[in-house]
Amino acid sequence: MRMGLGKVPGPMAFLLLAGALAAAHSSTTIHRPTWDELALVQPYLTARGISAATLARLLARTQAAHAARVREGDLDHLVFYMLQSTRFTPRPPIEPALSAKALVEGLEPEPRAAFLTGATSRDVTVPPAVQMRITDLMSSFERPSRDERSVFFSQLVQAAFPEGPGLAAAVGREYVRTMRFIYRKEFLAPRGAPGSAAVHDLYRERGLSTDTAVESGFVIHTGLAVLNALEPERRVRRVLVVGPGLDLAPRTGFLEESPPQSYQPWAVMDALVSLGLSRLDDLSVVAADINPRVVAHLRQVRKAPPSLWLASALADDAAVVVAPDYRDYFAQLGRAIGADAPASGLRKVVRVGAPSARALAAAETLDIVTERLAGPGFDLVIATNIFPYFDDLELALAMSNIASMTVPGGALLHNEGRPVLGEITTAVCLPFEQSRHVTIATVRGTTAPLADVVFLHRKATRR
Repeated sequence: MRMGLGKVPGPMAFLLLAGALAAAHSSTTIHRPTWDELALVQPYLTARGISAATLARLLARTQAAHAARVREGDLDHLVFYMLQSTRFTPRPPIEPALSAKALVEGLEPEPRAAFLTGATSRDVTVPPAVQMRITDLMSSFERPSRDERSVFFSQLVQAAFPEGPGLAAAVGREYVRTMRFIYRKEFLAPRGAPGSAAVHDLYRERGLSTDTAVESGFVIHTGLAVLNALEPERRVRRVLVVGPGLDLAPRTGFLEESPPQSYQPWAVMDALVSLGLSRLDDLSVVAADINPRVVAHLRQVRKAPPSLWLASALADDAAVVVAPDYRDYFAQLGRAIGADAPASGLRKVVRVGAPSARALAAAETLDIVTERLAGPGFDLVIATNIFPYFDDLELALAMSNIASMTVPGGALLHNEGRPVLGEITTAVCLPFEQSRHVTIATVRGTTAPLADVVFLHRKATRR
């Protein structure tokens, strides 16, 4: 039976629209793991009521839930674009966290409590300034546009809300939903004990974001430098980048002068080549993302090498001092994969060369929790800023899939500090070896710097 787009259930409609081309040209075999293929985590699954008989239902249910979370993540970006873009309206931008604070703290105590627990949003009215921006955005979608973000979000709105009438009201509901998460994350979770755990718990409920940033490349470079120091003779030829993301319309650091970009595959290549771990003519990078829009973007830039507009959200000022190591990293970033224009502070353009584009061997739509790639294994797997979205059971499934795709002696780099990960990675023969704390900047008046951590695992050569 052929189904028109208007009849496709909401969570899947935009996935079909964005991913049809990617699915038609998939170059890699993707499959869900069997019970036998999950042998190393079977005790972990069994303890949580999962068996060979129930595994298929679990994977199907999880994949459907993730599709809904991808849709929700894209709609989060729609809200951030609606609040901050200056392309479709002359009205002043609205900072999302401040908008969330004003919205929630403007409610009376009883409706506020109900709203924050997710019980109801009936008593929440979209503020007039936001409503005017929504109206302007809907009007702009009726006009032809060559702006990539405008086209993207116009298609998203049509796919997510195929009923047509009431689009402005639908976007208003997404604004209210997104503001609830932002308020809980920025203003409630930090009051918890410990605050960081409360924030992490929220991420296991939210939409799956495509957010990415230049700063994450510094973390990867640091981890690869550790690997290089441990094994100076190591050579990396096949790399899997899980969740490379797309800089579309982030909540913070939103810049419209550059088109939507995916940084991570290029930053990984640049680090590998500059550290002497790889050669471009002998490097094969596969990018795998759950969002088909990210995959479609990466497949396009494989054909036409992009110019990357690199702009760090950080800058030295009265409050922020950028770490010298990060500044040095930014200055060198891109030189191993192309040509960079002179930097102005922490901004520059890198023209990716044709050999680097050829090294991006494939881009695949993959749910790392429920799926794995068949074929030759990888010498290196990069998975940053994706594990916080998974609960412990999903984390076990994801790590089993990653381990299955990693060759003996191969390495995994990630930045998830949850203690249970040590237990899981040991079970799948991908034990922890090293970690490094990475300082990106210090903020005056705070007790902790802007920082991240990178963890290095290496797959055991024998079980």
